[in-house]
Amino acid sequence: MSEPTATNLLVLLLGDDEVESLREAIEEREEPPERIHVVAPALVGPLDWLATADDDAARKAEARVLEVEWTLADEASVEGEAGDVDPVQAVEDALRDFPADEILVAGPLDADTEEALHGFGLRVSRLERMPPRHRSGLVRAARRLAGGHDNATPFVLFVGVNAAFLLAAIVLSAFVLLILWLVGEL
Repeated sequence: MSEPTATNLLVLLLGDDEVESLREAIEEREEPPERIHVVAPALVGPLDWLATADDDAARKAEARVLEVEWTLADEASVEGEAGDVDPVQAVEDALRDFPADEILVAGPLDADTEEALHGFGLRVSRLERMPPRHRSGLVRAARRLAGGHDNATPFVLFVGVNAAFLLAAIVLSAFVLLILWLVGEL
């Protein structure tokens, strides 16, 4: 029994090195999709998130999308966009304008995100056949905070910054006391 064909394929691009594999996967389908929409979430690191410096990540996501558009141009009508930091939110935003029949995930995906993608009621397939990564509850909570998807994010950020300042003040005070003690001993 063959897989049902998708005329509108939404590609969730989660990594940098999946472009060639993605082209091969599209070519291997019995019937290639008529339209492909690529969404690449901006990959923002924790320090960039804290500094709200996500412009560079958005530019890199746009470059990944352009590379996929160029690579798949012979396979179907291809369009794309850089998406939100949160892959699920990026897919939700893309689905507002693109009526997808299937979501193809290209890149590493954790179990929670995969479960959330199934919530859209579309078939979700993966480019590579690796089992989903399972993350601890602490890692999931940290990702929710870092993505700004938790009401506690401003409080945690406020407490974290103040704790860092307190630690810096303690270290600086200890350093000054050490210098004063050494000067007093001479």
